This record gives sequence, structure tokens and C-alpha cells, in this order.
Amino acid sequence: MFLAGFHRMSYTHDTIIGLDTAQVIDRYSAIQYPLPPPDYGYTAPYISYTPVAAVTRTDSAVVYLFSGTDQDTLYWFGAIPGDHWYPAFVNNSTCQPLVVTDTSTTVIDGMPLRTLQVSGYTIMERIGCTWDMFMYCPNWIIDGPMGMRCYQDAQINFQPVSYACDQLAGIPDAQRTPLIIYPNPGTDHFTLELPPGPHFITVFDAQGRVVLRQQGNETRPVIHAEALPSGPYRTTVELGQGERRNAAWVKME
Repeated sequence: MFLAGFHRMSYTHDTIIGLDTAQVIDRYSAIQYPLPPPDYGYTAPYISYTPVAAVTRTDSAVVYLFSGTDQDTLYWFGAIPGDHWYPAFVNNSTCQPLVVTDTSTTVIDGMPLRTLQVSGYTIMERIGCTWDMFMYCPNWIIDGPMGMRCYQDAQINFQPVSYACDQLAGIPDAQRTPLIIYPNPGTDHFTLELPPGPHFITVFDAQGRVVLRQQGNETRPVIHAEALPSGPYRTTVELGQGERRNAAWVKME
């Protein structure tokens, strides 16, 4: 329904569930609602942050997903063609299993990664499913398109799309120059990368309220956020000739 946006999921810390060491994953979301054609006007993005969006555990061949203290298979990298599993925590008897049709090895940044073809999905070791992190019941209708834009850890960087990882990627937005913001997440400040010339910076909180304004000419302005509470924020920069750039930022404790 003309949605545009992205989810960014990041490992934050380990936790203990029962006797298992598990990994906590958060989620930052930025979603826009474009108007129908021909205008494709845009509302301000809806920003949300979920500190515990998923909890996972891995062994040498399986990635498990937790629901409370229960865990179920998310990915099975030790599978061979003909093996199967069901989407995690799906109990619907009409759902078909996820069947492995082929296995291979993919090399990214010099790292060999086990790769599975599973019921039309590509699943890569460390990276996960290139369609969506979670495997859904094949009988469900997913209002898409969806797909992984980027994966990064300390050793590999995988980006199958040509535009920025955190662009909202609405129909005209995919052609816009992204706003670079770092560190993200951050604590007491963030820095922007801007072209030379005057600019006007506005920071909004998750409810769309203006919490900070700043103007200047620096190409790398530093935004001091010590007084802001932790949570997600949206930054808008107005440049010359009406150009506007947007980026999302999360302040951590």
C-alpha cells in the first residue's frame, strides 16, 4: 500500500536463557506513507525503536530463535538437499515445510559462507535469508516488495542493493543523496557529512516534535545531544535550492 522504509536490526549483547548463551537483537524502523501517483508526496517518517526485537542462539549448524524460554529452528546450515524444517514457531497445519533444494559455498570478502537454496529463498551463513531475516509460512501473503539491503560485521560487508542501506527508498527517494550520520547509534552527539554551504538542521523525536535546531556552514557539523533522552530521532537538513536530506539516529544510554 505504497509503504517505503527500512528496518535495521543489530546485535547488542549476550544474555542467558536457561543454560544457553543467547544473542539479543534490537530493531530500528523508519517507515513512510507516500501518497498515490502522480504526486508521491511524503509524510514525515514514523520512527520506532525496539530494544529486544529478537533473541537467537547458534551452534555449529543451526540458528535458533527464542520465544520466551522456548526455541525453534530459524536456519539449518547443516542441511543437505531433501532436508526440511518448518518456519520458527509456526503451528499452522496448512503451512508447508522449508525444503532444501541445493547447497553451495559463497565467498564474500574472502570468507567462505555455507549457502542454501530453501523453498525459493537464498540463505547464507552469518548473513541469513536475503529476502527477510524471518522465514514465514509459505501460505501467508506478504505485502512486499521486501529484501535484505545490507549485512555487516567485523569481517564482511554484504550489500546487494545500489542505494544506501538506511534510505527510505520511496519511488523518488531512491535517487536522492543520502544523509551520512555517525556514530549511529550514539550517546551524547552525532556528526553529519554535508556539502559546502549554508544549512539548517532540525532534529525530531519519535512523536515528530522538534527537539533541536541548528544552522551553520560546516561540512561536518557536530550535533550535541547530551540533553536528549535515549530513543530514536529523525534529522532533517535543508540545503541550498530547496534540497532536503533526512536520516535516522538512535541515542543509547
